[in-house]
Amino acid sequence: MPENRPPTRPAVFAAVLAALKAAHDVGDFMAQTDRQSARKPCAADRAADAACTEGASWRALAAHVASYHAVQTAALITVDRALGLGLAPARMVAGIAFSAVTHAVIDRRWPVRLFMDTTGSTAFRLHGGGAMHVDQAAHHACLAAAALVMATGPDRR
Repeated sequence: MPENRPPTRPAVFAAVLAALKAAHDVGDFMAQTDRQSARKPCAADRAADAACTEGASWRALAAHVASYHAVQTAALITVDRALGLGLAPARMVAGIAFSAVTHAVIDRRWPVRLFMDTTGSTAFRLHGGGAMHVDQAAHHACLAAAALVMATGPDRR
C-alpha cells in the first residue's frame, strides 16, 4: 500500500485555484442580484437607469462581495476537507481577504475603464463587450494570486 503523503504545494495550488475559479462563476453570476450588479459600480460607470446614492452603491457592492466570498469560503473548506489539503486557516483568511479587496476594487468598474481607455480599447469597452472580458480576466488573475497565498508559506499544516 502506498504511503499517505501530504499533497505537494503545486497540487495544493491547483486544487485551491480550481475551487476558487468554480466558485467564482457561482458567486459572480448566480449569487449576484440584478440590483447589486446595477448599483455596485461607481457613479461614472453606472447605467442611467441605475441611479442611486453612493451609499446605496457601496451597500450593493458590499452585499455582492459578501455573498461571493461566502461561496468562495464554502468551496475552499469543502475542497480542503475532501482532499486533505491541510490549508492553514490564517492563510485561507488572508487569501479570502485579498480576494475580497481586489474583487471590490475591480467591481467599482473604474479600474477596467481606466485600463481599457489607457491601452486604446475604448471602442471595445463601449461597443464590443470588452469590459466584461477584462473584468473577468482581472478577477481570475487575482484569484490565482489568492490561491498562491493560500497554498504557500511556512504555516501550511
